[in-house]
Amino acid sequence: MERRTILKLVAAGVLPGTGGLVQLGCGSGGYKPEFFSAAQLDLVDALSDLILPSDDHSPGARAARVARYIDVMVADGSSELQAGWKSGLEAVSEQARERFGREFLDCDAAQQDAIVAEMARNEDEPQTPAGRFFRRLKQMTIDGYYTSEIGIHQDLGYQGNTAVDEFPGCTHEAHA
Repeated sequence: MERRTILKLVAAGVLPGTGGLVQLGCGSGGYKPEFFSAAQLDLVDALSDLILPSDDHSPGARAARVARYIDVMVADGSSELQAGWKSGLEAVSEQARERFGREFLDCDAAQQDAIVAEMARNEDEPQTPAGRFFRRLKQMTIDGYYTSEIGIHQDLGYQGNTAVDEFPGCTHEAHA
């Protein structure tokens, strides 16, 4: 991670747990989860990638390392938030075992899609623990993705703050 990025985050008051900020910027290998177990982090990674998969326009949540972002944010969150994530991940695992007799990560793509679709079915007014967890997961996935380099620059095409010498205004004939 570049020094400027770290300074901006420090100035913004973003100081996640022990070393998490530095780990987020590290390459693909060597990440040590701060809160989740390795298996839970893999589950968060798979779920977030189902919410924001890669497409022709941009890479998805996995490429943006959203699971790492979620891990750092949950590690630095309240015990209530942490308990919610633990129970939510367990609800996903339980649903996979009940429906397909295996863990979520051992399910095929169609089975994983079915589980996520069921969790998202009543997203506006979730009635189940898995449904309530889905809302939290989706929001954190979006937050992590659109605060990442990939989400901001590749997907949104944000160029950053740039000085403009002049602003010519609207050039459409109807507005002239």
